[in-house]
Amino acid sequence: MWVKLAFKLFSREFRRGELTIIFAAIALAVLTVFSLSSITERIGLNIAQKSSDFIAADRRLSSNHAFEPSLLTQAQGFGLKTATMLYFDSMLFANDELVLGAVKATTEDYPLRGKIAIKDSLSSQSYEVDSGPKAGEAWLSEGLFYTLNVNIGDNVELGAGVFKVSKVLVKEPDAPFFSLSGNKRVLISYADIAKTQAVQQGSRVFHRLLFAGNEQQLNDYYTWLKPQLKSNQTWQGIKDKQSPLGNNLDRAERFLLLAGLFGIMLAAVAMAVSAKRYCERQYDPVAMMKTLGGSRQIIRNIFLLHLTLVTVFSIVAGLLIGFILQTIGADYLATFMGTDLPQAGIRPWLLSSFIGLICAMMFSLKPLLDLFDIPPLRVLRRHLGDTLAISRLHLALSFMTIFVLMWLFSGELMTTLILFVSTLVVIVILFVVSRLLFAAGRRLGLRPGTSWSLAIATLQKRANANAIQLISFALAIKLMLFLVVLKNDIISDWQMQVPPGAPNMFIINIAEQDVAPIEQFFNDNNIPHEAFYPVFNGRVDAVNGEAFARRVSKQEGEKRDENARAGVNREPNLTWLTTLPEGNKITQGQWFSDGVMTSDIIEVSVFDGWQKALDLKLGDTITLLVNEQPINAKVTSFRKVDWGSLKPNFVMILSPNMAGKVPVTYFSAAQLQDKDTKDISQLLQRYPTISMIDIKSRIEQAQAIIAQVSLAIGFVLSIVLVSGALVLISQVQASLAERMQEVVILRTLGAKGRLIKLATLYEFILLGAIAGLVAAIVSDVALLVIQQQLFNIDGRLHFYIWLLGPLSGAVFVASIGYFMVARTMRQNTQHLLRKLA
Repeated sequence: MWVKLAFKLFSREFRRGELTIIFAAIALAVLTVFSLSSITERIGLNIAQKSSDFIAADRRLSSNHAFEPSLLTQAQGFGLKTATMLYFDSMLFANDELVLGAVKATTEDYPLRGKIAIKDSLSSQSYEVDSGPKAGEAWLSEGLFYTLNVNIGDNVELGAGVFKVSKVLVKEPDAPFFSLSGNKRVLISYADIAKTQAVQQGSRVFHRLLFAGNEQQLNDYYTWLKPQLKSNQTWQGIKDKQSPLGNNLDRAERFLLLAGLFGIMLAAVAMAVSAKRYCERQYDPVAMMKTLGGSRQIIRNIFLLHLTLVTVFSIVAGLLIGFILQTIGADYLATFMGTDLPQAGIRPWLLSSFIGLICAMMFSLKPLLDLFDIPPLRVLRRHLGDTLAISRLHLALSFMTIFVLMWLFSGELMTTLILFVSTLVVIVILFVVSRLLFAAGRRLGLRPGTSWSLAIATLQKRANANAIQLISFALAIKLMLFLVVLKNDIISDWQMQVPPGAPNMFIINIAEQDVAPIEQFFNDNNIPHEAFYPVFNGRVDAVNGEAFARRVSKQEGEKRDENARAGVNREPNLTWLTTLPEGNKITQGQWFSDGVMTSDIIEVSVFDGWQKALDLKLGDTITLLVNEQPINAKVTSFRKVDWGSLKPNFVMILSPNMAGKVPVTYFSAAQLQDKDTKDISQLLQRYPTISMIDIKSRIEQAQAIIAQVSLAIGFVLSIVLVSGALVLISQVQASLAERMQEVVILRTLGAKGRLIKLATLYEFILLGAIAGLVAAIVSDVALLVIQQQLFNIDGRLHFYIWLLGPLSGAVFVASIGYFMVARTMRQNTQHLLRKLA
């Protein structure tokens, strides 16, 4: 009996639009989470695939000695694709020219990820292939063609073997980021290693195994491999810290994760507001049903069935719309990225459905219980039940639900805590602010009958509802400001890492007498370059006379002196300079004094990362061991260094009175174009003692990845902006009935249409401005923590959003709010009364 009545009421209310709000809220929750999680997963998979090009595989295993054959056999047993490589140096000879080249021998499956770029001649266009040279062939980098004076089809002697030069090697996906033989690379078949006779017992070689497969296969294999790894074998993926892209990829994933978390928060807010408003609109029907003899159990069954039906329909609709949105978005992104985005797995479907179901249950529970408690006397006394107390337990459960859903989605407790706590701060501040402002409205001294006075009076009249609206508006604005500012900071930080005009080649081992002619060469050929820095190697041997623990020989069974001070077991490049290098910032102390040149005391500025490692403080005396010569230097400053800028940087810079005390070579960096390759090769022939580090191709790859990530982040941000707008729409939609009543009363009292319209507009402007101001301030403070803790970039206040927040909030809320109620105000009074009835 009650089931038939429930379906009849459901059909009637659905046609009348009574269930529109709660239906839209659940659908919004589902489609937001589904579209965000699908897009972020597909983008993440694409970024991971593209980034895997940097190592030509999903994982790689490196060693300086040969691998056991069982490693490959077992990997293939786990379903992994594999490839083998060997690096070694060997002499190349052709046309009476002899040069040392960096040789890489690969099996036919190389590369497992990415492509090799080659050319058929020096003057032809490059193209990509997915396998290396055949047996008997050698692919040479362009610089070797000029050095050896060879052409395509010529023979070149490599070790004891003779090889046919068949291609110009332009780019390898896994070319080392720093290579001393950047313009002297050779690629041959793995089968030709024996032919060269360059690899003998005790030869200095480097082995590498490549693996490709899904994450489960890779994890299973690594579980088997880990106990067998030697201390000098390294298992690496693109996210490892050894990878130059690791930090940037981690930042991108964290941003996409934040976007998903914000989507969940927006959906939860929309659901909570909509569920409460829907149940409030059912107070009168429930009171009528009780008056006519309906029992509490029947009423409960009817509305629980309604909730179940609307939840199922809305989840299905949300999944369908979300799938369409993410498909359109993915196709759009794929077009601009020039790639196909991988398909997402089952997780977005399950996650969005689960979140939609949980939101429907948790945020509708208390309003439904209130609905069942409506007294029958409400039929006569319409305000009975309007003041049902808000349950603290329900509030606690609601907040806990949001927290758990965010944590479930992110898997990161710190990220969830920062966002959740900052949101609670916004809620508390706004509730207090709204109470104070609305309570003080009568003391503003506004003239009766004006639009502003009517707007203030309306805000006072709906103080509780406006406080909830303020919180909803502020949360939407906060999340949007949060993502906009964070996106700009992340991308600008990436661009600072590889700024326009950054050097893409380093030249080292320059003799002092060669500095002037090399600099003249750069100037004559219009090649932008950095200054020439004197460099030498030195080891920090002691601080304030306290010697560091020396290296011990494990071969001889020596043990380290546990009482000795720990140091840094490497000899970095050091220099002396007069001025602070670009991109360096003094964090403590002062740069070298003007009179240092006439002083016997050598000063040193230390990279702040070594301050903690060496336990240094200002005024300490460092003893540097350069060759066998000890040099004492006084610590006068600590510097922050941007190592990602690709500019020449040093962990220690000594004062200029260091000049002449130790032998040095010089070091510089330049920005090369493709047209400069031949000239640089001739320069290297003219000065055979210098070496070039070529990172041009690696920078191009990194910039391509960053461009794709930036585009993806922008698209995900647009989804969150749309979700925020939908939250605002649902909030305004929930108050339309009450606004209709106000319009009818005001018109009955003789208020003009212009007065009502302006008052409504001013009301939304005030709500938006207040919400935007609080959202901007709290967002900026939370950003300080997020940037430092999660993204490892300098946190700073963004005072411009303190102005942007209220302005954008006022415009955003006023535009959406006025658009939503404009249709209501255009309708005549008789029509509004009929709708209210």
